[in-house]
Amino acid sequence: MKKIFYAIFCTIIALPVTTNALTKPGQHGLANEINADALIGDIIDLVAGIIASLAILMIIISGIMYITSGGDTQRAETAKKMLTYSIAGLVVALLAYVIVTVIGDKLGAW
Repeated sequence: MKKIFYAIFCTIIALPVTTNALTKPGQHGLANEINADALIGDIIDLVAGIIASLAILMIIISGIMYITSGGDTQRAETAKKMLTYSIAGLVVALLAYVIVTVIGDKLGAW
């Protein structure tokens, strides 16, 4: 049951990112040509979305783990470390996305 819950939860979290349901501004229907810059931008968006989704999922799991530690100090410390690393990973992922986007914008890549 636990594995089914995680599979459904991960699918719901990742579905909007992987389907990329919104079209780009100025794009109507299917694009006729493949633009390498747009493809790289889409890949960066996809990877950043997946990393952010996983980091948020790990933050939730570590919070649940901390709440259910029940006085077990070793499990509480593990949950605290997990929470710290999850937040650090989320910050690094967001900063990487911002840096790549700003540099790409300044260089005229997209």
